[in-house]
Amino acid sequence: MKRDTLVLILLLWPTLFYAQNIALNHSSTQFDAFENPVQQGFQKDLSRKYAITLFPHLFVTFAFEGDAETLFKRALYTRKISKSNLPNLGENHLNYFYGNSNIYLFNYRIFRTRNYNRELGFSLQLKEEGSSQISNETFTLLDDFRKFTRPAYTNPFNSSGLNQAYWQLGATYRENYDDRWAFGAKLSLLNGIIYNNFSITQSQLEVTQNTAYNADLTGSYISSFGFEKLKLDRLIPNLKNFGGAISLASSYQHPKGYYFTLNLKDLGFIRWGKNTGHYNFTSHINGSATDSSASKIFDQIKNDAAVTEQKKAFYSKIDSKIEFAASKEFGFYKPVVAFSKSIFNPHGQLALLNNFSKNAFVLGVNPIYDFETKLNLGAQIMVKSPNMEFYVGSEQVFPTYYLAKSYLKQDESVGRGTPRMGAYFGINVKFGSKMQDIGTADEIQGLNDKETGFIYRMSNKERKKAQKQNKQIEKNRRKNDKRNNRRR
Repeated sequence: MKRDTLVLILLLWPTLFYAQNIALNHSSTQFDAFENPVQQGFQKDLSRKYAITLFPHLFVTFAFEGDAETLFKRALYTRKISKSNLPNLGENHLNYFYGNSNIYLFNYRIFRTRNYNRELGFSLQLKEEGSSQISNETFTLLDDFRKFTRPAYTNPFNSSGLNQAYWQLGATYRENYDDRWAFGAKLSLLNGIIYNNFSITQSQLEVTQNTAYNADLTGSYISSFGFEKLKLDRLIPNLKNFGGAISLASSYQHPKGYYFTLNLKDLGFIRWGKNTGHYNFTSHINGSATDSSASKIFDQIKNDAAVTEQKKAFYSKIDSKIEFAASKEFGFYKPVVAFSKSIFNPHGQLALLNNFSKNAFVLGVNPIYDFETKLNLGAQIMVKSPNMEFYVGSEQVFPTYYLAKSYLKQDESVGRGTPRMGAYFGINVKFGSKMQDIGTADEIQGLNDKETGFIYRMSNKERKKAQKQNKQIEKNRRKNDKRNNRRR
C-alpha cells in the first residue's frame, strides 16, 4: 500500500546521514587537521604555504537496525511502507536509526612559520546529528492495521527521535611547544538550521474485528519551524539560532617513534530562537479499512498539537566527543589505533587502521568496531603528496556493496545483516611558495629569476654607487698587493 512520501521523510530524516570518519585519523590530510586541531597539514621543506579545498570533503552513510530492516530497504527503493509482516507485535520492539553527517564545504589553511610549525586554518561545515527509535507497531499501523491480531495493545506506538542540523564556521590554530609536545585549538561559530525532537510517551490501540481501530497517543514535539512547510531558504544562515563550540587537542612524539594525540572535540551548544515551537498533544484517532491513510494520522496529531503551541527559546547540545589515537611508522606500514566516543550519547568507534604506502599511494584496510553497528571492515585508497591529496573510501565496504547491489536490482532480499552504507571522498591542494630554510631552499627570491643577480634589481643611482664602491675596493686590493711585494 503506497503511503505519503512525507511520512517516510518524517520517520527517517534523523537517519539519512551517519558519519564518524575515524579512518582518516593520523592521515595528515586537511580533513584530519581540521577535525583534530593539533594535527599538521603541512610538511616542512616540502609543502607550499597555502592549502585549499578543491572539492568538498563528503562523507555520507546511514544505518538501520531492527525487525523492520527488510521493510526499510523496500521503502528506500519504492518510497512505500508496504508488506510489513513484522514479528513480535505487542512486545514493544524498537527499530533503531543512527545518524549524523559532516560535510566540509570549504577550508583554507596557512603554514605561517617553520619555527614551531605554526598553522592557521578556516573552515565552513554543514553538520547534521540525529537518532530515533520507531516501534514495529508504528510501521504496521502506517501499512495496514488489519495485521494486528489482538483486540488491544498497551504502549504500542511509544517512539522517539531527535535531529538537528547547523552550520559551523571554524578557526583552527596549532603549534609545537617543543620537539615532543604540540597543542591546537578550534573555535567555532554555530548557526542552527533545523531542530526536531519528538516523543510519544503513552499510547493505546484497540482493533475491532479487522474493520476499524481506535488509537490514543500522548507525547511532545519541539521544532524550529513548527508545522510549517520545510523550505530550502532555511538552509541560509540567519541571525536567530546562534551557538559556539571549542576543540582542544594535544600531541606527544615519543623518542622511539610513537605518536599520540588526544582531542576534546566540538564541545558546544546552540541557542534556538524564541520562535521555536513547543507542543504537547493527546490525540484520539479513528480508522477503518476504507479510511486508514498515514496522512490522516499525521493530520490528526498536527491539529491536536497546534492548539498547544508555545514559542520560546531553548538550548541544545551538539555531538561532542573525546578522541584518542596512537601510531608508529614501520617503513611502508603505518598502523593507527583510534578511539572516538561521544560525550552525550552512546555512539562511539574503536579502530585499527592499517596503512600501506608506496611512493604517493596509500592503501588502507581498516577493521572498525562501532558501538551501534558492531564490527565493520573499511577500505581506503589515497594519493598523497606534500602538495596534493585525493582519497576515497568506505568504513563499511561489504554492507555498502550489498545495499548498492540490492538497490540496482530493486530487490530487498539481496544482502544480509543490518542495512548500512557509507562512502567518503575529498580533494585538497596546496599552492604558494615552499616553506623552506635558505640552506635547503630550491629557490631564493631575487637569485633564481631571469635576471642574473641582486645588483640588477637596483635603481640606476644605486647601481652606479655600488659599482664605484667595487672599483675602490679593487683599487685598494691592488695597492695592498704592491706593498706586500716590496716587503718581500
